[in-house]
Amino acid sequence: MAAAPDESPPVKSVLWVEACVEYRDPTARQLLVALPRLRAAGWTIKIWCLRSEAPRDGIEHTFLPAPNLPGPLVLIYFACAANLYGLARWLTRRPRPATIVHSSCGLFFGANLASIHFLNCVWMRKQMELGFRSWKEVGSFLLHGIGAILERIHWNWPGLELALPVSDSIRDEVRRRAPARVALETLPNGYDETRFNPAVRSARRDGAREELGLTSGEVVFAFVSLGHHERKGFWLAVEAFALLRTDPAMAHLRFLVVGGKPETLAALRTQLVRRAPGWEEWLLFTGQQPEVEKYLAASDAFLYPSYFEAFCLAEIEAAAMGLPL
Repeated sequence: MAAAPDESPPVKSVLWVEACVEYRDPTARQLLVALPRLRAAGWTIKIWCLRSEAPRDGIEHTFLPAPNLPGPLVLIYFACAANLYGLARWLTRRPRPATIVHSSCGLFFGANLASIHFLNCVWMRKQMELGFRSWKEVGSFLLHGIGAILERIHWNWPGLELALPVSDSIRDEVRRRAPARVALETLPNGYDETRFNPAVRSARRDGAREELGLTSGEVVFAFVSLGHHERKGFWLAVEAFALLRTDPAMAHLRFLVVGGKPETLAALRTQLVRRAPGWEEWLLFTGQQPEVEKYLAASDAFLYPSYFEAFCLAEIEAAAMGLPL
């Protein structure tokens, strides 16, 4: 007897389960960049998400309810919502949505393909070594604990077939924790070579430095982060600059901090008054910027004393521009 048309998905079909399919998200950006080639190759693409910048024509979107939550809670909420939605489909005997179901690790347990861009369990271990300076860090630690539980569940979920960590070191960490049946293959973050290359740095350097008010004799160290400045070593860099600046011979050094939401930067400025008096003389905040390459072009080196990274995209982009790391 022939199967009903909707009983099984097309062979070349993929479902992406991601909270925010947006270009500013390093995880989702890789998916969006791959869209034209996948569609040209005949793939059927579906997306479950809260928000999406993917084209609506030809791509089936399922938007889950998107409450207004603080950033750290969004992924945990989405993991709950996506898994409940998947459970409801299973209970009502809906067909599998696609042959390949892909999500970031810990977001959707029904995914047979998972990308691993971060390991909550490893960062928690590092946080324990560093200790806690505020109740905010304690709260963040507890949220990472929930993330670590979701990761562990996903690694052990029967349907997971392949995990794609972004670096060999992350692969080795996962291998010690995940069942042997789960295949692991390192898939590094990619970057846009048309935007990040030495030619772009050379062409944009003078204009970018003039816009920032930098002179030819000033040596600029760049730091790029959307958030998580504490984990990425922002204060380590600040302490180093404050120490160096006590030597008059180092007065030409500048620290250029790219990215950060207005409320995040306001909090950093408040702390800087206490922790690094006179910081306005050598530290520049740009805020969120769509053209990160312009600010890397203005820089002479990339400074990123992060406590833990899976495989930092900002480092890759800085290296591609020809900056010393």
